Amino acid sequence: MGMAYQGKDRANDIQVRYVVKTSGDRWFIPYNNNKTTAAQVVDCNTLCGVTTDDTDCGSELVAS
Repeated sequence: MGMAYQGKDRANDIQVRYVVKTSGDRWFIPYNNNKTTAAQVVDCNTLCGVTTDDTDCGSELVAS
């Protein structure tokens, strides 16, 4: 059987930085007008996943 997306099985040293205009902006689509921006960022973080030691893989980097 094929394996589906595994947001938890990433190497511990992986880190993805998403460049945003303003701190707290969502990192990428999914865009959902019915949710607050903070809830959208939580969704992005969930989709990005965690490493095997439960460290978040994604973080924001505010463009200057």
